[in-house]
Amino acid sequence: MSERTTRRDIHPRAVLDKILVDPILGVAVLLIVFAIFAAVALPVFYAGNNLFNLLGSSITVMILAIGVTVVLISGGIDLSVGAVMALAAGAAASAMRLGAPVFLAFIAAIVVGIAAGLLNGFLVTRVGLPDFIATLSTLGFASGVLYIWTQGVPIIGYMTPEFRLVGGLQPLLGPITLPMIIAAVLALIIGWLLRSTPLGTRFFAVGSNAVAARQSGIPVRWVKTQAYIVSGTCAAIAGIILAGRNNNVPADLGTGYEIQAISAAIIGGASLMGGRGRVLGAVLGALTLALAINIINLAGVPSSFQKIVIGVILLVAVGANFISDQVRAGVLRRRTAHLASRAA
Repeated sequence: MSERTTRRDIHPRAVLDKILVDPILGVAVLLIVFAIFAAVALPVFYAGNNLFNLLGSSITVMILAIGVTVVLISGGIDLSVGAVMALAAGAAASAMRLGAPVFLAFIAAIVVGIAAGLLNGFLVTRVGLPDFIATLSTLGFASGVLYIWTQGVPIIGYMTPEFRLVGGLQPLLGPITLPMIIAAVLALIIGWLLRSTPLGTRFFAVGSNAVAARQSGIPVRWVKTQAYIVSGTCAAIAGIILAGRNNNVPADLGTGYEIQAISAAIIGGASLMGGRGRVLGAVLGALTLALAINIINLAGVPSSFQKIVIGVILLVAVGANFISDQVRAGVLRRRTAHLASRAA
């Protein structure tokens, strides 16, 4: 490697561009800043099993955010994940209360998630509704079904030792719980799907430019529907875990989770314009939200401030994504100009 190449690669501007272009680095820095602040201001933060409890509390939003990230990459948005999660939790809990085996209860929940994904895909790609309106309709439908089903009374009396294990109330190895393992495996699978499969490439292509993707022979409608199916399935898995963690399923179980999931995905670098997002970003975004809320709770701040904190973090993330887009465009322009000058 020549001295000239080495100097160019370590140029401060090139390093800064690399940091700003990759949103993962930004959310990682934010997470580290929060952790340092908690360590200095709140020594109790590292006491006992608080860190593992923090991780456990973030699992549900993390899984939802992974599914939402896939939808955002494909150029859509899913507001129904919280309600679908709650309905899937109700399906699993009701099946268990009726005496069904655990695996049948889980299948019932997954079917609910897939059905919701198909419904969202149908409303968006066939009926032609905007993603926002279509998924908002599904949110209302799923919430209404669960409320009518339960008559506003929480579903109880379904817990078994197996379900406690699934909910993370019973650890597997030390402080490590089954939901942590499920989230890790799911993140690896979806990450692999996005990076290494034709379907993942199609998600990015459709989100970046649906017209160009269609002209290239990509079945845009089916690809977008598959993105919603992935999101619905993730919501169902989150619902199963949450039902086991809470010991009951109230009609309003999923309220507010869609905001946290979308916020975590955006904090992690997913773009509302489509074509960009990473599973690792969604994981770090969910951890960042959970850490911020944990700091608020440990500091004795009223829980009502949680929404304000989430809103502020989301605004910072959107601003960071905008800066990242501008820097990326500038880097591409400089590279194009450099290649053109060399060709001349």
